[in-house]
Amino acid sequence: MNIQKALAEFITFGEQRDSAISVIVSSSSNNQTYLYTLTKPILIDVLTRCLNKEIDIDDLELWANVIESRDDLNCAEFEGVIYALSNSEQMGELSHKKLEQLLALLKD
Repeated sequence: MNIQKALAEFITFGEQRDSAISVIVSSSSNNQTYLYTLTKPILIDVLTRCLNKEIDIDDLELWANVIESRDDLNCAEFEGVIYALSNSEQMGELSHKKLEQLLALLKD
């Protein structure tokens, strides 16, 4: 699996996510170009799946931390949402209520 496929699997919580994590960990994120762009439909899907308890809230926080730390992922359009998900120390603990609020903002 190449890094671009690995990022796609990780971001979408795909079936090969575990394999993707090992590829991501072993590769540099210092690319000058984006290899993957987070889109609104994917973000809404991930948050919805977390609300439906298909994705654990701790996994969602780790997911957001990885997105925030990688230079090869374009998440500029949703930087505030990713920040809120990945910085519980500043933003308060993640909860289903907060996820519902974020989803409402994204769907407007």
